[in-house]
Amino acid sequence: MSREVAADVREGGTWTSRQRLKNDALYALARAALTIVRRAPRVLVALLCRALGLLAWALLGRERRLVRARLGAGLGEPAPQRRVRAAFLAAGDVLADTLALLDPREPADRTMSMDAASRAVLRDALAEGRGVVYIAAHLGPWERMAALLAAEGFPVVTVARESYDPRFTALYEGLRAPRGVRSIYRGRPGAVTSIVRELRAGRGVGFLVDLPSRVRSIRAPLFGVTANLPVGAARIALARGAAVVVGTPTPAGPDGRRKLLIERVSAHDLTPGSLGEATLTARLARALEARIAAHPEAWLGLFAPARPPDAEPPAPRLR
Repeated sequence: MSREVAADVREGGTWTSRQRLKNDALYALARAALTIVRRAPRVLVALLCRALGLLAWALLGRERRLVRARLGAGLGEPAPQRRVRAAFLAAGDVLADTLALLDPREPADRTMSMDAASRAVLRDALAEGRGVVYIAAHLGPWERMAALLAAEGFPVVTVARESYDPRFTALYEGLRAPRGVRSIYRGRPGAVTSIVRELRAGRGVGFLVDLPSRVRSIRAPLFGVTANLPVGAARIALARGAAVVVGTPTPAGPDGRRKLLIERVSAHDLTPGSLGEATLTARLARALEARIAAHPEAWLGLFAPARPPDAEPPAPRLR
């Protein structure tokens, strides 16, 4: 008797019958939840998301151990349970903030703003005319960050990976597109050409590089571990001579608002090739590590292994 093998539709595969049933159920649950969220008061949604984070902390032992280990590695000492719990609650807060963007009346700057210095950094980088490689992390409400950049009039497109279920990709587009946030899906044909076209036109291209993925990567230190960081952003930046910036939200202040902090990362002294790519990736890792260290509980990377089991072998570690 033949055995069905689960496949990834993003790579041309076909779901098994069991996979399809599971994915249909998950999609139906997500649609029902979104219907409720759109009608519920924002305060109630925020409370429900925090409750969901607390429930996950209580029930998901594997994830709880992973978060504690990653926090401990980054802090250099055992992480207390209160900080582990705070990471789950922070994930709930980010979910609530993202869901709020589904409301067309929601101002992009309600919970996040950009100061004059960060605005000037990005404006000056774009003015150089060779495009901007915008490096970000899954730190705090990154979807709000993209919406804020679009609302501020900055021509930035994001590079994303399609969901395992194309229907979820459509849901993401339903969140981003009405906000003016455009996406290039790296698994689709012509993705690299689209990225180069954006940079050639003097626009910005955003990359989230803090989580391991099944692409060519470089081993670099990131918050206490030697992690696999995708090298594609550095390779494209050096090949095009594009400006490179790092942008992430700061921790929330007493009023619950964050600031979008954007800083330039030097790349003018580097040339295309493996050494330049490794050096620039290491500089980006250091910049992101400083942001993560300021509020590690808000980093989604705590929930992810440093390297996926079937990742492409990384390039040699930069010493």
